[in-house]
Amino acid sequence: MSSRSEPYRFMVVDDSRAIQAIISRVIEDCGYPAIDIRRANDGEEALGLLPEFQPQLLITDWHMPRVSGLELLQTLRQLGQNSVKVGFVTTESTPAMLEQARTNGAVFIVNKPFRDGELIEHIRAVLPGAGAPASRPATPPARAAAAPAAVAPQAAEPDGYPLGLGHAQGLIEHTLGNQAFSLVRHAPMEVAKLGPNNLLGLYSSPTKPAAAVGVLDVHAVCLIGGGAARLATSELTAAQLAAEPTEAMVTQATTFMRAAGMMLQAGGSPDGCTLSRTMVVPAGFPKLEEVLARTGERVDFQIALPGVGEGRLSFIAL
Repeated sequence: MSSRSEPYRFMVVDDSRAIQAIISRVIEDCGYPAIDIRRANDGEEALGLLPEFQPQLLITDWHMPRVSGLELLQTLRQLGQNSVKVGFVTTESTPAMLEQARTNGAVFIVNKPFRDGELIEHIRAVLPGAGAPASRPATPPARAAAAPAAVAPQAAEPDGYPLGLGHAQGLIEHTLGNQAFSLVRHAPMEVAKLGPNNLLGLYSSPTKPAAAVGVLDVHAVCLIGGGAARLATSELTAAQLAAEPTEAMVTQATTFMRAAGMMLQAGGSPDGCTLSRTMVVPAGFPKLEEVLARTGERVDFQIALPGVGEGRLSFIAL
């Protein structure tokens, strides 16, 4: 058994907060006993963090403002930072460009959109020492049991919402892969229009144990969860009509909500919040009615998959 006490150190560099959150979640799922993840929005910001934080693995996008991923890698090598391993998660696919990255010492190149398992394999190969994937609350939570505990607030985006439309779109795009979808802001979710099996997520932050809630109505659970599980359209439609998402749908929808928490910056946490608990609850669940009645800092979306259906999702700061 390893006697390592220091956390494994990672830096995630991408100009999309959605991708930052997705990659951070994948790192958490690698099974390391302890991790420390720092994030940067471009290569210049990453270089500014290096004097105080030395990652063992830096995972970067390629195309970013100011300093690109390739320029970041080249600068690291020029500075003699050879101990920092660098991997790419990028849309860049030009053979000559990718060869430049490999020549400069890139340890892996993963193309977007990617499957989580693919990136996990690369990370574990670069940094051996991970055990089994960390256990996550990805199983269907108990239905309408005790009242939910802590929830985590979200940080307001520049437009004043807990979660920006662009960030939510990026997260859903990664979750659904190449499936077509639309996401728009919508009027607040209404309890009267909810079905019997809605997913309620409770978030916490380092400074506030009850910070925010996320709610996916039964249709959003079927669409997002079923789409993430790559289920057939007929399965998604049948689950929606019955208002009965499958276990796989709830599991994948829970994974989506966990990743969304990393982009929620309320509760005094600039680096996001943690999904502490989820439950499948009916429309008449008291806590659900209470949170959906809240005004203030919240965002409500409508997601639609062409030819399949539409659903609602909300994130509400407490």
